[in-house]
Amino acid sequence: MKLLSRIRERLKESPRTKSIMQYLTFVLISAVFWGFLTFNGDVQLDLEVPVEVSLPANVHLLTKVPDTLTVTLRDKGYRFISYMFYKSPKLTLRLSDYNDGTNTFKIDQSHLKKALAAVLNKHATIVSVLPESLNIKFTDLPGKKVPIRADLSIEPRENYTHIGALALSQDSVMVFSDAKTLSEINEVYTYRVEEKDLTDTLRRNVTIAPINNAVVEPRSVDIVVPIEKLKPQTRKVKISVRNAPKGVKMLLFPSEVEVSFRAPVSRLKDDNDITVVVDYSTIDFSHPSNMVEVAIGEAPATYQDFKIVPKNVEYIIEKH
Repeated sequence: MKLLSRIRERLKESPRTKSIMQYLTFVLISAVFWGFLTFNGDVQLDLEVPVEVSLPANVHLLTKVPDTLTVTLRDKGYRFISYMFYKSPKLTLRLSDYNDGTNTFKIDQSHLKKALAAVLNKHATIVSVLPESLNIKFTDLPGKKVPIRADLSIEPRENYTHIGALALSQDSVMVFSDAKTLSEINEVYTYRVEEKDLTDTLRRNVTIAPINNAVVEPRSVDIVVPIEKLKPQTRKVKISVRNAPKGVKMLLFPSEVEVSFRAPVSRLKDDNDITVVVDYSTIDFSHPSNMVEVAIGEAPATYQDFKIVPKNVEYIIEKH
């Protein structure tokens, strides 16, 4: 305790300590005077005021409404303290108050200032508002249901493939606009999606491309593009004969061939989902030969890269 008392006495006696204390005292006094002059004088401040338009349920805006208005205010400095601690009041504009009868919501700067004055501090002076006016088109017509066209460029990696059609979370949307525009809209498109080297099913939420002077609901859809790896497969398949005239029989040697192909495992079916054929009508009898080509008849669309061994077989024609 005696040590602390000695330190205090030394500090009081130190000229340097006295200078610092005097400096801090002057700073504090200056700050008080500055605050008094500032907060008691006129101050100009830019304030972002949220804005929304109150609409009936059957009305859709065709022009985007700004999220906020930039309002320049002039007021006593101390009154702006409240804006530092509280959110800016929201300006709500009713469509019925500013409808000009031509499906246009119009409000000029003088009316904007008047509406803002009703929600801001009554002592504040509104110097300016940006944007200076609002000119918003709307429609109360029923929507038109139109199909969605997905704009896609999808490329699976080698040894992978599509295993089915593109799936959309919904196949159509509602479009709202004026009568002329609605009559010209028969479909909508998504923004373009480009993907390469896909090795797994693509799932994505895609936005509908905007249309001038129209509103689309909903604004996006989910897409699913199934992708699966291809695996090698081999089967023995009996050859069928097509287009043989009545009374004509073709004997084939061998009567079956080996078919190799690649297919997604999830789409493999039974052993009868592939047919191979020889076509009697393709034989050129002007150039006699005992060989005929074997071709794939029917096969699932997801099967790829067919190879037939042997590619040509011998034949004998019998007539009855």
